[in-house]
Amino acid sequence: MKITYYGTAAGEAWPGVFCQCHVCQEARRLGGKNIRTRSQALIDDALLLDLPPDNYLHSLFCGLDLSKVRTLLITHSHSDHFYPEDLEFLRPPYSHTYKDTLQVYGNDAVERGVLRACGSLGSEKYHYMFHLAQANQPFAAGGYTVTPLRATHAREENCLFYHIAKDGKSVLYAHDTGALTEENLDTLSGCPGKLSLVSLDCTSQQHRDGAYHMGLMDAAEQKDILLSRGLADEDTVWVVNHFSHNGGWLHEEMAAQAARFGMAASYDGMTVTF
Repeated sequence: MKITYYGTAAGEAWPGVFCQCHVCQEARRLGGKNIRTRSQALIDDALLLDLPPDNYLHSLFCGLDLSKVRTLLITHSHSDHFYPEDLEFLRPPYSHTYKDTLQVYGNDAVERGVLRACGSLGSEKYHYMFHLAQANQPFAAGGYTVTPLRATHAREENCLFYHIAKDGKSVLYAHDTGALTEENLDTLSGCPGKLSLVSLDCTSQQHRDGAYHMGLMDAAEQKDILLSRGLADEDTVWVVNHFSHNGGWLHEEMAAQAARFGMAASYDGMTVTF
């Protein structure tokens, strides 16, 4: 399996859209891995995680080939993760070459967002079809077995994160969530095999959270828990992702701090094959 991180920032991006704090100014000055767009990732060039407002930018400048994507998993309806208006452009006259139907999965808030933006939950005519995803209810999608898990995030919404498995490999993509719950761990215990790659929220970086997002120490604790439960092992790849400028660490420092715990710090365009 392969995961490519096209966007690795929290909602304000980094540097923040309207921000001139010292870490945003330094990000602008240094460029490179310090420039972070809103979070989006791709599994095996086929399964897309989230549809942020930077989706089109990723296709223009970062090599994201949306024509190959057949499955889209949405974690929740917050605007940095879901820009449903783009679904309109799958069909003619906006696209003349996307011939399949994009299978879109998300919670009930995402469903309402699709209806509000597009006026329909889709069909072959529109080249997308929405499916309601519910926590702890696995489904087959695009050759993968996908298990949604309940995120500890916005109280007004049934936010999700995902376990994705295929051919004996698996990814846990756990962003926009606080610490893993017993329910999460029980659900993961029912998923086959060990976790091949775990991608954990690290929005607050040097600051703890655990209730709405995570910081590095929170993520390190989740790593220890997953190892102690036998859900991961010495071959598991660990990544922290989804960073806010409020966390205060530019990429070089974030990478050094994450390495102390045997984790890699993501950056826009990073690919991991496992």
